[in-house]
Amino acid sequence: MEQQNQPQPPVFNQPQQPQGPDPQYQPRVTASPMMDPVTAVKTCFMKYFDFKGRARRSEFWWFILFVVIVSSVLTFLAGFVPAISYLSAIFSLAVIIPQLSALTRRLHDTNHSGWWVLIFGLFFLGYYGALAYLLGPNIESLAGMTDSWEMAETMVNSVQSSPVAATIMICCALGTVFFFIITFIFAVINSKWSENKYGPSPKYK
Repeated sequence: MEQQNQPQPPVFNQPQQPQGPDPQYQPRVTASPMMDPVTAVKTCFMKYFDFKGRARRSEFWWFILFVVIVSSVLTFLAGFVPAISYLSAIFSLAVIIPQLSALTRRLHDTNHSGWWVLIFGLFFLGYYGALAYLLGPNIESLAGMTDSWEMAETMVNSVQSSPVAATIMICCALGTVFFFIITFIFAVINSKWSENKYGPSPKYK
């Protein structure tokens, strides 16, 4: 009887076993080697009209470097051989679309929408459209001017003659700078290791 009346030792809660994977857990991933320049340029031209999917940093920036180098060389040679200026213009037009598609895929790789590229393009076109509207009536006289002060005075008079177009040009210029900075920051961010709504990561396996 005495043993039955003795107080029982307290029962502590047993440690609970985890019911699933830790939400903070990230699987081990391996980064593939950086894309070489030749492969990057080939890939961007092969995906000329491909605005879907993802592109890693090496693919995008090697292609941009290729465009800058070729454009600079053609512009330099055009100073000695004027006919090359036509080749330079053709090349500049030919690489507009692959640059835009590569930038769109680069933004997708950082899980950002490609619509940022469209907004930047609209402000860019708006700026040059307003500038062409302002300088259009005086474009021939500006082409024949050699005095920088006279050119500046003509441009100021063009702006003052159409304040609405000048305001649009200034707003579009500010918008172009702002969205250029945004897209540039997105383009230099490292690839996301996980799959997103734009597809699997081209860098991490």
